Amino acid sequence: MKIPVILLTLLFLLSGCSVNITADSFIYQDEEVEAQVNVEEIRGKITHNSALINIAETSLTTQEGSVLKGVKLLRSDAMMNIILFGGSGMKISQSAGILNYFALLPVNVIWFDYRGVGVSEKNRELNVADLQTDALNIFDFSTINLPENIPTAIHGISMGSIMASYIASERVVDALILDGAISTVPELVEYVVPSWSKLFSTVTVSPELAKIDNIELIKKYHNPLLFLAGSDDTTTPIKFSQELFDAASSQDKTLAIIPDIGHGKNMKKDQAIAAYTIFIEKVTCCTNG
Repeated sequence: MKIPVILLTLLFLLSGCSVNITADSFIYQDEEVEAQVNVEEIRGKITHNSALINIAETSLTTQEGSVLKGVKLLRSDAMMNIILFGGSGMKISQSAGILNYFALLPVNVIWFDYRGVGVSEKNRELNVADLQTDALNIFDFSTINLPENIPTAIHGISMGSIMASYIASERVVDALILDGAISTVPELVEYVVPSWSKLFSTVTVSPELAKIDNIELIKKYHNPLLFLAGSDDTTTPIKFSQELFDAASSQDKTLAIIPDIGHGKNMKKDQAIAAYTIFIEKVTCCTNG
């Protein structure tokens, strides 16, 4: 997850200024979006179980006319559908390698770039409400365009964990994976801004961001829940996932601590794949009776 506002904040802190963090500064946006998903390049990154996997571009149009684009990975022996929401700045063109780790699992994956990032368009100033609406549209679109005979889960990485929990509070979701999760935006900002700098300046969070509370959202969710937390994550540390785990209403919840790995990289570790495999087996067992 890229948090460009933090770097900007630190520069201002050194000069003793007051900084207000808004959606535009907190959430990464490209100056110019890309033309299309390079499916062939992505296909070349899939080395695991490639014979079972088909990759294609996918897209949807929002109510105001913006086109969101993404990629769909389908495999013949899939036991679960995964709707992936990445971290801030985690765009398909640069981060598609993560799909090779998902290819180790018996899952279909659908993944869209956020509006104004990668291949997805943006036709007005960014706000959280639009991202939340996009998330619901992506979920609804995905449930229609993925197999209906297997459970559907949402996997949210970093900022994507907020999108995942929001969807789960508004829709019926079979399973949820929160990966390097954010607890609340104010707590995240408090954690990443050095304590010494607060002696010289003030950092505030806009009301739009301040009201994002993943802890309250996760209390509304009751189905299977998996947390992946990197032991060396210095952006969204284990304590964030622990807070969410403790608050979660789900009776089937697991907190997997992935050793020796930093932020946004849990899927690269065998321990994450093992925890995910067990989770899939439990969900599909219960879903199928």
